[in-house]
Amino acid sequence: MKRTLMKICIAAGIGLTMAGAAIAQVTLKVATPTPERGWFGDIHKWWAQEVEKRSNGEIKIQFFWANSLVKWQDCLPALQSGITDLCWVSSSYHPANLANYMVLDNLMNFGDDYVAAVKAAIDTVEQQPDMVAEMKRADIVKMMSHISGHGPIGTKRPLKSLDEMKGKTLRTYGGARTEFYKDLGMNPIFMTFPEMYNAMDRGTVDALGENVLMLANSFKLNEVIGNVYMANPTGANGNGGVVGSAIFIRGERLRTLKPEHQKMLRDLRSEYAIRYASSLMEMEKTIRADWAAKNKITFQTSSPADAQRILKSANVANEIFFKTQEAAGAKNVRAVWDYYLKARKRYEDQHKKNGNYN
Repeated sequence: MKRTLMKICIAAGIGLTMAGAAIAQVTLKVATPTPERGWFGDIHKWWAQEVEKRSNGEIKIQFFWANSLVKWQDCLPALQSGITDLCWVSSSYHPANLANYMVLDNLMNFGDDYVAAVKAAIDTVEQQPDMVAEMKRADIVKMMSHISGHGPIGTKRPLKSLDEMKGKTLRTYGGARTEFYKDLGMNPIFMTFPEMYNAMDRGTVDALGENVLMLANSFKLNEVIGNVYMANPTGANGNGGVVGSAIFIRGERLRTLKPEHQKMLRDLRSEYAIRYASSLMEMEKTIRADWAAKNKITFQTSSPADAQRILKSANVANEIFFKTQEAAGAKNVRAVWDYYLKARKRYEDQHKKNGNYN
């Protein structure tokens, strides 16, 4: 009888332990527009492995790749409604909700040090008062940083000058870049990244604005262009790109996690950002070489005359966008932009002094 009772107690104890483990384990759903195979898939899975390891297996990550759960442009409402726990939110897809965040993607927003840019973006989102308030209203928390790399123009053939693009239709990511292309005499059309291949292939657009190399490589845009025009003013490899975009977690969901797990996720952000940005800088070199060898794609830098026009149009576009956002109610966008630029400069100076990105 005693042995029977002991067995029952042991079995009950094991059952309770297993039940407790099941209750403690959390699965977070992550929706992303990129495919599993490739650079994006690898670095996202590295993050997932770190989360599982650092939480001692209490947090599991379930990915939904290639828009299979949520379309890229629907990420913010999908987060807020609980369809997914994390999603890749891009500011230009949600202008009414993320008016301050959008200004981080103004022209000339970063130079050659991508790590400095992602660090500055994290600081701005977490510390600049207007950005903090905007993120609180949306109830989202930045988890996995994104930087696009410079946003060149993809064309069918090399350009003798930007004059050849006057009146031409070009895809854009939006924000200040819409006014930038208009000032250069082009006809910009807002379009999400997954739509770009067919638009260029069918001739719906004449060129691809913000043809950032890593995403373009993932979406095989090298098959529908023949030239990359870097649109770079003196001293830069391009006209900037996207940092107002990242994988966010719903704040409500984050707050359900253990305090130590919340801290772990926040602490992991900086490490992920450095890995992401420094790896991207190296991978862009590989992509350029591959495109040139396999697709015979040419890469152009701007002539001195075009570079001056680009710089002028960039300043015009940024000013128009500031006024647009201010008129829409985002009164302190210039303060947000100034905060970001100062943070970026501080990190750039640190990296040059230290000789590394830490």
